[in-house]
Amino acid sequence: MREYQKNFITLYDVFQNAENRARKAEKFNYILNKLKVHDPNGNCLDTGCSSGIITNSLSPLFKNVFGIDIDMMAMQMIDKSQSDNTAYAYADAMKLPFPDASFEGIICSQTYEHVPSSAQLFLEIERVIKPGGVVIFSGPNKTFPIEPHYYLPFLHWLNEKKADAYLKITGKGDHYYERSRTYWDLKKTFANYEIIDVVKYVLEYYSQTSPKSLARIVYKVASKLPLFILRLISPFMVNINWILIKKTNNADDRHKIKFAS
Repeated sequence: MREYQKNFITLYDVFQNAENRARKAEKFNYILNKLKVHDPNGNCLDTGCSSGIITNSLSPLFKNVFGIDIDMMAMQMIDKSQSDNTAYAYADAMKLPFPDASFEGIICSQTYEHVPSSAQLFLEIERVIKPGGVVIFSGPNKTFPIEPHYYLPFLHWLNEKKADAYLKITGKGDHYYERSRTYWDLKKTFANYEIIDVVKYVLEYYSQTSPKSLARIVYKVASKLPLFILRLISPFMVNINWILIKKTNNADDRHKIKFAS
């Protein structure tokens, strides 16, 4: 199995931008407050908490929020003056130190492509989330032609050897680690969940919060698109943003992606 990326927070400038991280964190608050599918009396786990900005942002929505990560450098940057109902631990997301069905909520934000095995990560998430629990999932979409970490076209479509050569030629690095997956592949992976695509809410949120006025206009126009158009374009967007609700034993077995409206 592959090794973890070391000192992950130092690899990309965007991850050290607290303002950008805070804006992404509030995106999840916006989505959950719109859908109201989470349990405010439940416990939530952030699988890849980094410096804790997203973890702390969600503290008003749950009874307790726990953050775990293997990046000790990032965890040392956690603000000590956080909400009383947040806690953190050094732990591996592919081997979570919690019993089965421990959480009513789980955050998996821009994490799956950075672990040695996304399949193992998803198995662990499914193990510790309770039936009826909510997984807040956000991650890159392999179908989108521009790789979102290095902004290079088709980088993530290449095999490891060719991707490494591409990075070296462009002067952006020596090794391409990330492994993204497609919208349809992830749909199959999450067969035991009800999937709600929240692309409309994401567009609405950024139409209000993007720092650039032109971007706000573009997001606002996109958020007004009919749902049938959003259904067509969502599988090809740069990021996948889903709310996953773990099915109960008597849940409907039909596996269709619903779209929040």
